[in-house]
Amino acid sequence: MFAKDIMTSPVTTIAADQNVRRAIEVVNSTNIGAIPVVDDGNELIGIITEGDLLRRISSHDGRRSIPHNRDRHEALEHYIKARSWRIRDVMTFPVISALPTATITQVADLLLAHSIRHIPVVADGRLVGMISRRDVMRAILDLPRQSAASGDEALCIAVRARLESDLAITAQNVETSVENAHVFLRGALEDPLEKDAARVAAESVPGVQGVTNDIRLAQHMISRMKPPA
Repeated sequence: MFAKDIMTSPVTTIAADQNVRRAIEVVNSTNIGAIPVVDDGNELIGIITEGDLLRRISSHDGRRSIPHNRDRHEALEHYIKARSWRIRDVMTFPVISALPTATITQVADLLLAHSIRHIPVVADGRLVGMISRRDVMRAILDLPRQSAASGDEALCIAVRARLESDLAITAQNVETSVENAHVFLRGALEDPLEKDAARVAAESVPGVQGVTNDIRLAQHMISRMKPPA
């Protein structure tokens, strides 16, 4: 199953020069959590999320002047993002996106690795769809149970989601693969207990038939654990 099979299309979008109030109206009326920002050619240039809007609404830092020191550049960026009413100033960019041909596993990896809830689908630079975490979970439920490949893919996503939600272990640290309902864990972690916890998390996912835990300890941790000569 690919991104093009589960994405929402057409997508509600907004222009960079529109007002933040317009984005709030769209979010409230459509019950969506993120709005892609596009130019006149429908090319994706940013995204504005509920988090961006909440930060804009809740940013009340008083009227303190911005000092002329090494932190001035960052302070100016924060000032603009916190006070501007233009979408261009408040939106998040660059944007993490997926190709229409990305697998559901790759989409899930992107969502988890970057701690985002929505991902635009882009072809040749142009927005063609939008996928949310809920779309991915719905797709998992719709996968045919009798298909071994689809079942393994669904288990792989479920294990990665469990590692992320329970242990904050991302795909960047631990690579997960599944073959015939058997989970393989590979990567490097800081704590021996993390390795065991990752195994337990994988074993706890319904449908997993076994776990091969090839996670290794980071090299500096191995050196620290060696007894003195």
